[in-house]
Amino acid sequence: MKPVIFTTKILKSFLQDHKIATMLELKNALGTDVDMTVFRKLRELSYRTSYTHRGKYYTMDEIAGFDNQGLWFNRSVGFSVYGTLVNTAKSFIEKSESGLSAAELKDILNVEVKESLLRLSRKEQLHREKISGLYVYFSPETFTRKKQVLLRRGREAEPGFSLENLGSDLLAHELKAAIIIFFSTLDEKQRRLYAGMESLKLGYGGDSKIAELLTIDSHTVAKGRQELLNQDFEVERVRKKGGGRTSVKKKRRK
Repeated sequence: MKPVIFTTKILKSFLQDHKIATMLELKNALGTDVDMTVFRKLRELSYRTSYTHRGKYYTMDEIAGFDNQGLWFNRSVGFSVYGTLVNTAKSFIEKSESGLSAAELKDILNVEVKESLLRLSRKEQLHREKISGLYVYFSPETFTRKKQVLLRRGREAEPGFSLENLGSDLLAHELKAAIIIFFSTLDEKQRRLYAGMESLKLGYGGDSKIAELLTIDSHTVAKGRQELLNQDFEVERVRKKGGGRTSVKKKRRK
């Protein structure tokens, strides 16, 4: 009696016809009762599992037509370029402009995400903060989180946001976010001097306020401020290596 041969071609043809399928449907198509037989063939096809329906559905990369957010839906079943629901939720939070609440993310992913977000928060893979009575999730990375939190608070302060009613509070939050982003691009000495300059603008108590905003030691801010006041620095050394005009080699007279 000849052994039964399970071909990948059968599985590929079935998925091309149906777009998505459950494990039971794939086993029936392949003519086997063994899950591992199906998995071996799926690995040859570069497959994906759904992040909705507890990963119950399967498809192939070549079938999934992901949108600009990295999502694809077929018959209300969702697939993501980020893989699982947990990975997808984490990626969306980290890439968001001002963080996301569980309800906001649910509207995007079309699936309940509260438990996944709580697990990520407990593992410190996401930052959770209560703003205006609502728990919002943010990136765990310091500079990104500060920018997200500032923009979220500004948005909450101005719920009727438009160009006509853009309030000074929101402008202040956006300015702080811009400062954080700019600060992250500087080297160590440039950061110290910039922090000192911002402290001088604020006046009394500026060192501690800037230190809190930029997540640095207040003594670092004070040192930068003092260096500026004493002009205790060399301009050329503050500039990054390679900055400014390209050096020109002078020709000597013969």
